[in-house]
Amino acid sequence: MERKPGRPRALTVDVIAQAALDDGIDTFSMPSVARRLGVAHSGLYRYVTDRDDLLIQAMDKAYMATTWPSTDLPWDELLRELGESVWRACDAHPGLDRASQMAPRPSSAVVNMMDGWVAAVHAQDFQLEDAAVAVEFAISLALDCSSQMARLRRMQEDFPVRTEIPVIKPYDTDEVWKGRGLFERKLDIFLAGLATRRIES
Repeated sequence: MERKPGRPRALTVDVIAQAALDDGIDTFSMPSVARRLGVAHSGLYRYVTDRDDLLIQAMDKAYMATTWPSTDLPWDELLRELGESVWRACDAHPGLDRASQMAPRPSSAVVNMMDGWVAAVHAQDFQLEDAAVAVEFAISLALDCSSQMARLRRMQEDFPVRTEIPVIKPYDTDEVWKGRGLFERKLDIFLAGLATRRIES
């Protein structure tokens, strides 16, 4: 919804980031955000460098608004909860998945939390490198599956009868096309494989 004419809102980076989220994190432009706020386009550049900078600020705001897992969880539960946190953020902010995948750099808010998650997995008998890959994988898998499900929903709008969509037989199931798709299955397979890499005490 466009902001009605009137006195412009007091600007801060947080206010501008929220406007970008409201406008659509994967589709906003600097002019559209300025219109939403009722300010001159040029005025935004006193607070953010460019669209990429605003995108990262908006991503940080979206991710910080969700609940993230504690580092004292068992490693497999921690990784599952990381995926859940990403899904919650993506559900709350449609387009966050695609925006995160295409952003020029990752969300600073998430990166700042990753050290703790990696250390927590590492402390549970995993090599540091494996722990880092595991944390990154859980986050990336949720983003990828969220983005895939958005694409599949668009396909189903174009082809209401699923038989019109060319897919191989194992993918022609409700598990693939509904809810979170293959996210749980993919994560289960990854966690089962990761468990075999634990270091024997």
